[in-house]
Amino acid sequence: MIAPTTRTLRNRLILAFVGLGLFGSAFLISSAVARSLQTWSTPEAAAPARNVTAGGVSDTDRSIGALQERLRQRPDDQVSQTNLAFLYLQKARETGDPGYYGRADGLLRQVVTLAPTDIDALIGMGSLALARHDFPGALEWGQKAIEAAPARAAAYGVVGDAQVELGRYDEAVGTIQRMVDLRPDQASYARVSYLRELYGDRAGAIDAMQLAVQSGRPGAEGTEWSRVQLGHLYFNGGDLDRAEATYREALAYYPNYLHAHGGLARVAAARGDYEGAIRLYGQAADVNPVPELVIQLADVYSAAGRADDAARQEALVRVIQQLYAANGVDTDLELALFDADRDTNVEQAVARLREQWAVRKSIHVADAYGWALYKSGDCAQADVYAREALRLGTTDALILFHAGRIADCAGDEPRGRELLTEALSRNPHFSIRYAPVARQILQGGTQAKAGG
Repeated sequence: MIAPTTRTLRNRLILAFVGLGLFGSAFLISSAVARSLQTWSTPEAAAPARNVTAGGVSDTDRSIGALQERLRQRPDDQVSQTNLAFLYLQKARETGDPGYYGRADGLLRQVVTLAPTDIDALIGMGSLALARHDFPGALEWGQKAIEAAPARAAAYGVVGDAQVELGRYDEAVGTIQRMVDLRPDQASYARVSYLRELYGDRAGAIDAMQLAVQSGRPGAEGTEWSRVQLGHLYFNGGDLDRAEATYREALAYYPNYLHAHGGLARVAAARGDYEGAIRLYGQAADVNPVPELVIQLADVYSAAGRADDAARQEALVRVIQQLYAANGVDTDLELALFDADRDTNVEQAVARLREQWAVRKSIHVADAYGWALYKSGDCAQADVYAREALRLGTTDALILFHAGRIADCAGDEPRGRELLTEALSRNPHFSIRYAPVARQILQGGTQAKAGG
């Protein structure tokens, strides 16, 4: 069978949206794993009406409390067990606390042991595996769910997410297309947006994410999560004003939403308002110090010349990563990239990423592996993986920057400068750490290796 071309894939994915406002848009499917789509479809019986906090207690918390009480009265109620597990997964996404994964795991395993074809429990196990970055496991659970209920759209979401993270993009396109065909809703639109962005179609990604926002209830966590992703798409295209407005809108509907605070902090940092960014990252960290936000706060401290504060945040990252690992979350990719950026434990980072690449042939693993190899001094091999990271046509400015530095190191200075130029044209604010390095190089300056 001949592999489908990009044009074929584009046409297939556009056809799914005839009558839905996307006909004629350029193409379908966002960093790395930190932005990996882990949206799951919560059973209606478990889904809170809204997730806006009131009196310090969220609707998710109230729903959890109600189901816990029901299970105290009826401990063998499998429907309540599954619904409570989904709420624990929802709570983990809201707060970034991986401790909820173990609670969900225990409940779901009870159900699948007694009822191996329970579709909600199978989808729950697949969603949990995605959250823990066990992508082969997620694929297996998702395929079991499809076998049990071929018409259940959420099962295709689990399989599609796993295929994306494993680098099986052609398969993922077909899987997500099937999900959209079965149920065009917030979860499927968000995945379409992600795939489109991976393939370099940011305008199409924005269109699909706008549909995701419009298809949900304002103030529901899933809707505001989608709105924050929309803000990220604007930010990644260099549109700080629209990004800021979108993050503020999410906060208006969902006060104290840590991901929206984090988005506003990125905008402040991009504008050079380091004190404002530090304050906003602090507000997000007060809700929960998720690794992505702590790393970004460390970078802002560094840019502001506060090296001791930056070091404290970097030490906190390692503590958080240990907590994630203790709760079954594979953080090798993120930790390896963190180390490569800081020129620490570089050989260990290369080894971690070699192991990741053996399992996951994704462009984000290729990007991180190439960057770690570059930091280790192996520029020729790094260039192989940097080129692999560009194979879908991504417009991710950080990936372009990495590839540019690696090309220059491998002896192709013209290509390196071309890639750095493209990175800055895509998003002049792509990284508080590396955007200034790119500008300095293109202006004819010099740089230290530690700067990238």
